Amino acid sequence: MHTTTARTLAMVITTSLFAAVLTVVGQTSPAEAAAKYCTGVEANSSVTAAKAFEVKQRSTITADIYLCEKSGDRYVRDSGPYKARLGYNGTTSSKKEGDGKTPKGVFWMRDGFGTSSNPGLGKPWTKVTRDHVWVDGDATKAEGYNTMQLKSEGFEGESLYQPKPYKYAQVIGYNEARTPGKGSAIFLHANTESMKTAGCVSMYESSLVKAMKWEGSTKTQILIH
Repeated sequence: MHTTTARTLAMVITTSLFAAVLTVVGQTSPAEAAAKYCTGVEANSSVTAAKAFEVKQRSTITADIYLCEKSGDRYVRDSGPYKARLGYNGTTSSKKEGDGKTPKGVFWMRDGFGTSSNPGLGKPWTKVTRDHVWVDGDATKAEGYNTMQLKSEGFEGESLYQPKPYKYAQVIGYNEARTPGKGSAIFLHANTESMKTAGCVSMYESSLVKAMKWEGSTKTQILIH
């Protein structure tokens, strides 16, 4: 009788311990749960797209980029972080032409361009030549401020024929009202040799290609914060 009782007790204890282990394994800590979701994106009501880039500032000029996709009521981190660079003077919520700062906020990702062919972005792509410029500086709206134009048609601006940073690039839809002086030529592009940008967001080329392929043809926003 004593032996049977002992065996029964041992079996109960073993079963309880096994259940406890399964419970612990099945649990997810708050930190682990947060790591699965783009909490910054979820906290910003301006983000409504099916996909979003979350550019999370780490220091004055560096950031981490997460690729976030909507799943139900949440944004799941599909991949990341990818190392990124910001403007050489940091970020700002009041962007001005020539300040060297990356604008904070939520913007739509627009068409792509580059000195090479489209690497997989499912949006319109312009293979640029030495004739392509992005009109910046003191140009007025009537003169094409904050748009891609051609030098051969009389426009002036930043040359887009830059094989290192603009081998692959995508327009960030900042200042689409084309307000003179508010800032122009804000792109997501490959890192420069100096690892500096004048207000864009840059990534390692391999990471950028992955991000473009992930984005595909889906309407996508970018949150810079």
